[in-house]
Amino acid sequence: MNDYDYSAVEKVLGAEPESIAEMPEEIRAKMKTVLETIVVRTDEDRKELYNALDLLWQKGSVLATLNDVSKATGIPYATLSNLDFDTQQVIVFEYLADSGDIKKIYMFTNSALAVIELEKVAKLITVPVRELRGLPRRIQEQMCGAYAMEYDSDSTNADLITELREMMQP
Repeated sequence: MNDYDYSAVEKVLGAEPESIAEMPEEIRAKMKTVLETIVVRTDEDRKELYNALDLLWQKGSVLATLNDVSKATGIPYATLSNLDFDTQQVIVFEYLADSGDIKKIYMFTNSALAVIELEKVAKLITVPVRELRGLPRRIQEQMCGAYAMEYDSDSTNADLITELREMMQP
C-alpha cells in the first residue's frame, strides 16, 4: 500500500499512519481493497467505509500486538493468529494489562485451542455452532478432542458423528 492509501485510511479513521504501517500486509491489503470498492456518495456510504476500515484497523491492531505477545511468551505467532478474534482480544488485553503474567496468557491460549475445532464439529454433525457453544465447556472440549483424533477425510465418519451426537445428550 502506498502513502496515499495510508493517508486515506488516516483521514477516515483518524489513525496515525505509523499504526497502520505496523499492521500485517494482509490487513493493509484489505484496507486498500475497501478504499477501492466503497464509493462514498452518501452519509450511509461514509458510515459503511468507516465501519469496514475500523473493523480492519481493530483486527490489525490486535494482530500487531499478538506479534509482541508471541515474542514475550514463546507461543508461535501462527498459533495466536489462528485463534478466534474474541480470544485474541482477551489475550492482547491481558498482555497489555500485565505483560509479565505469561501463565494467564498460556491459560487463555490453551483454553481456546481446546475448542478450536468446534466449528468443524458443528459442520460435521449439522448442528449450529451456537448450540454447541451452549454446552458445558467440558463437553465442548471432549467433542473437539474426539474430532481431532478420529476425523478421517477419506471416510464418512459415521461412527464419529454418532459419538459426537451422543456427547450432546445429558
